[in-house]
Amino acid sequence: MTVLSLASPYNQVTKRDGSTVLVENISTRIPNGFEPFNAGTAGFTLGVFQSLKFEGDTVIEDVTRAFPTMTLSDFEFKSKSSFTQSGLRFNLGPSAMLMGVTMVSGQQTVSTNPLAPSTFNVLNTKNFLSSGHLFTSNRVLIEYISKTEDPPTFTGYVVSGNNVLNNNDELVQFSGPE
Repeated sequence: MTVLSLASPYNQVTKRDGSTVLVENISTRIPNGFEPFNAGTAGFTLGVFQSLKFEGDTVIEDVTRAFPTMTLSDFEFKSKSSFTQSGLRFNLGPSAMLMGVTMVSGQQTVSTNPLAPSTFNVLNTKNFLSSGHLFTSNRVLIEYISKTEDPPTFTGYVVSGNNVLNNNDELVQFSGPE
Protein backbone atom coordinates (compact mmCIF):
# COMPACT_ATOMS: atom_id res chain seq x y z
CA MET A 1 0.00 0.00 0.00
CA THR A 2 1.23 3.49 -0.85
CA VAL A 3 0.76 6.38 1.55
CA LEU A 4 0.27 9.81 0.07
CA SER A 5 1.36 12.78 2.18
CA LEU A 6 0.43 16.31 1.21
CA ALA A 7 2.99 19.02 1.85
CA SER A 8 1.96 22.08 3.84
CA PRO A 9 0.17 24.20 2.81
CA TYR A 10 -1.89 21.36 1.33
CA ASN A 11 -4.60 23.72 0.06
CA GLN A 12 -2.32 26.02 -1.94
CA VAL A 13 -2.73 25.83 -5.73
CA THR A 14 -0.17 27.34 -8.09
CA LYS A 15 -1.79 28.90 -11.15
CA ARG A 16 -0.22 28.93 -14.62
CA ASP A 17 0.98 32.50 -14.19
CA GLY A 18 2.93 31.46 -11.08
CA SER A 19 0.64 33.10 -8.54
CA THR A 20 -0.96 31.00 -5.81
CA VAL A 21 -4.41 30.75 -4.33
CA LEU A 22 -5.66 28.91 -1.24
CA VAL A 23 -8.64 26.60 -1.74
CA GLU A 24 -10.98 25.04 0.81
CA ASN A 25 -13.53 22.30 0.93
CA ILE A 26 -16.64 24.28 1.80
CA SER A 27 -18.39 21.16 3.05
CA THR A 28 -16.20 21.51 6.15
CA ARG A 29 -16.59 25.28 6.54
CA ILE A 30 -19.18 27.71 5.21
CA PRO A 31 -17.66 31.04 4.07
CA ASN A 32 -19.27 34.28 5.25
CA GLY A 33 -22.30 35.18 3.15
CA PHE A 34 -22.90 31.58 2.02
CA GLU A 35 -24.86 30.41 5.08
CA PRO A 36 -28.17 29.91 3.20
CA PHE A 37 -26.54 27.74 0.52
CA ASN A 38 -25.65 24.06 0.59
CA ALA A 39 -22.75 22.44 -1.24
CA GLY A 40 -23.87 19.90 -3.79
CA THR A 41 -24.87 19.27 -7.37
CA ALA A 42 -26.50 22.16 -9.20
CA GLY A 43 -29.68 21.15 -11.00
CA PHE A 44 -31.62 17.92 -10.99
CA THR A 45 -29.96 14.67 -10.03
CA LEU A 46 -30.92 11.23 -11.29
CA GLY A 47 -32.36 10.45 -7.86
CA VAL A 48 -34.76 13.40 -8.01
CA PHE A 49 -35.91 12.47 -11.50
CA GLN A 50 -36.52 8.85 -10.46
CA SER A 51 -39.42 9.86 -8.20
CA LEU A 52 -41.21 12.00 -10.78
CA LYS A 53 -44.26 10.75 -12.66
CA PHE A 54 -43.89 10.23 -16.41
CA GLU A 55 -46.82 11.82 -18.24
CA GLY A 56 -47.68 12.23 -21.92
CA ASP A 57 -47.12 10.13 -24.99
CA THR A 58 -43.49 10.85 -25.79
CA VAL A 59 -41.75 11.58 -22.47
CA ILE A 60 -39.90 8.24 -22.21
CA GLU A 61 -39.00 8.45 -25.91
CA ASP A 62 -37.66 11.97 -25.33
CA VAL A 63 -35.43 10.78 -22.49
CA THR A 64 -34.20 7.84 -24.58
CA ARG A 65 -33.40 10.12 -27.51
CA ALA A 66 -31.50 12.58 -25.27
CA PHE A 67 -29.69 9.89 -23.22
CA PRO A 68 -29.42 6.75 -25.37
CA THR A 69 -26.91 5.06 -23.05
CA MET A 70 -28.91 5.66 -19.86
CA THR A 71 -30.06 2.52 -18.05
CA LEU A 72 -32.03 1.80 -14.90
CA SER A 73 -28.78 1.18 -13.05
CA ASP A 74 -27.94 4.89 -13.50
CA PHE A 75 -30.74 5.67 -11.04
CA GLU A 76 -29.32 3.20 -8.52
CA PHE A 77 -25.60 3.92 -8.77
CA LYS A 78 -25.63 7.62 -9.70
CA SER A 79 -28.71 8.84 -7.79
CA LYS A 80 -26.88 11.78 -6.20
CA SER A 81 -25.14 12.82 -9.40
CA SER A 82 -26.11 14.84 -12.43
CA PHE A 83 -23.95 12.58 -14.63
CA THR A 84 -24.90 9.16 -16.00
CA GLN A 85 -22.55 6.18 -15.74
CA SER A 86 -21.52 6.79 -19.36
CA GLY A 87 -20.46 10.35 -18.47
CA LEU A 88 -23.31 12.29 -20.08
CA ARG A 89 -24.51 15.29 -18.08
CA PHE A 90 -28.09 14.64 -17.02
CA ASN A 91 -29.86 17.94 -17.59
CA LEU A 92 -33.55 17.11 -17.85
CA GLY A 93 -36.08 18.61 -15.49
CA PRO A 94 -39.41 17.23 -14.35
CA SER A 95 -41.67 15.94 -17.12
CA ALA A 96 -43.88 19.03 -16.91
CA MET A 97 -40.87 21.07 -18.00
CA LEU A 98 -40.23 19.03 -21.16
CA MET A 99 -41.04 20.98 -24.26
CA GLY A 100 -42.62 19.45 -27.30
CA VAL A 101 -40.78 16.89 -29.41
CA THR A 102 -42.31 15.27 -32.48
CA MET A 103 -41.50 13.98 -35.96
CA VAL A 104 -42.58 15.03 -39.44
CA SER A 105 -45.19 12.75 -40.99
CA GLY A 106 -44.23 12.32 -44.66
CA GLN A 107 -42.05 14.50 -46.91
CA GLN A 108 -43.46 18.02 -47.15
CA THR A 109 -42.52 21.43 -48.52
CA VAL A 110 -42.97 24.36 -46.14
CA SER A 111 -43.51 27.94 -47.25
CA THR A 112 -40.69 30.46 -46.89
CA ASN A 113 -43.12 33.40 -47.09
CA PRO A 114 -44.37 34.78 -43.76
CA LEU A 115 -47.40 36.24 -45.56
CA ALA A 116 -48.38 32.84 -46.97
CA PRO A 117 -47.63 30.19 -44.30
CA SER A 118 -48.26 26.53 -45.05
CA THR A 119 -49.61 23.67 -42.95
CA PHE A 120 -47.54 20.52 -42.45
CA ASN A 121 -48.30 17.20 -40.76
CA VAL A 122 -46.51 15.81 -37.72
CA LEU A 123 -47.00 12.82 -35.40
CA ASN A 124 -48.24 14.93 -32.46
CA THR A 125 -48.37 18.51 -31.20
CA LYS A 126 -48.75 17.77 -27.48
CA ASN A 127 -46.47 19.78 -25.15
CA PHE A 128 -45.94 22.45 -27.83
CA LEU A 129 -46.93 26.06 -27.18
CA SER A 130 -49.78 27.50 -29.25
CA SER A 131 -47.25 29.37 -31.43
CA GLY A 132 -43.50 29.82 -31.53
CA HIS A 133 -40.43 28.41 -33.26
CA LEU A 134 -39.42 24.86 -34.15
CA PHE A 135 -35.93 23.56 -34.79
CA THR A 136 -35.50 20.41 -36.91
CA SER A 137 -32.91 17.66 -36.83
CA ASN A 138 -31.73 19.05 -40.20
CA ARG A 139 -31.03 22.48 -38.67
CA VAL A 140 -34.09 24.22 -40.09
CA LEU A 141 -35.76 27.02 -38.12
CA ILE A 142 -39.52 27.31 -38.58
CA GLU A 143 -41.83 29.93 -37.12
CA TYR A 144 -45.30 28.52 -36.56
CA ILE A 145 -48.35 30.66 -35.93
CA SER A 146 -50.74 27.89 -34.92
CA LYS A 147 -51.08 24.18 -34.27
CA THR A 148 -53.87 21.61 -34.26
CA GLU A 149 -54.01 18.35 -32.30
CA ASP A 150 -56.47 16.35 -34.41
CA PRO A 151 -55.02 15.99 -36.96
CA PRO A 152 -51.64 17.07 -35.59
CA THR A 153 -50.37 19.95 -37.76
CA PHE A 154 -48.39 23.17 -37.55
CA THR A 155 -48.99 26.21 -39.74
CA GLY A 156 -45.92 28.33 -40.37
CA TYR A 157 -42.97 29.14 -42.58
CA VAL A 158 -39.23 28.46 -42.80
CA VAL A 159 -37.12 31.26 -41.32
CA SER A 160 -33.77 29.66 -42.04
CA GLY A 161 -32.67 26.50 -43.83
CA ASN A 162 -34.06 24.07 -46.39
CA ASN A 163 -37.85 24.25 -46.84
CA VAL A 164 -38.26 20.51 -47.52
CA LEU A 165 -39.06 18.43 -44.43
CA ASN A 166 -38.34 14.71 -44.71
CA ASN A 167 -40.38 11.92 -43.17
CA ASN A 168 -39.30 11.36 -39.53
CA ASP A 169 -37.28 14.60 -39.26
CA GLU A 170 -37.33 15.48 -35.57
CA LEU A 171 -38.90 18.79 -34.47
CA VAL A 172 -38.36 20.39 -31.07
CA GLN A 173 -39.86 23.49 -29.49
CA PHE A 174 -37.19 26.17 -29.91
CA SER A 175 -39.00 29.16 -28.40
CA GLY A 176 -42.45 30.41 -27.56
CA PRO A 177 -44.51 33.30 -28.93
CA GLU A 178 -42.75 36.61 -29.30
